[in-house]
Amino acid sequence: MPEGVIAAAERAIVPEDLAEGLRRENDAWTGQFVRPAAMELIREGLARGAQTSAGERDLGGLLRKVAG
Repeated sequence: MPEGVIAAAERAIVPEDLAEGLRRENDAWTGQFVRPAAMELIREGLARGAQTSAGERDLGGLLRKVAG
């Protein structure tokens, strides 16, 4: 995974306060869009169906294929 992706995911883990969790998730994603490697991974993932039901069921596998 591109630098910063894992750390962003860890910061986005939803706390007991759902609103705070959504705020963290938004901030983490926003920070990734400025990273060219992450943007390419996201773009390719979406093109390959990352936000479809099938893509969501194996999101890690799909992104590993894109990053591979």
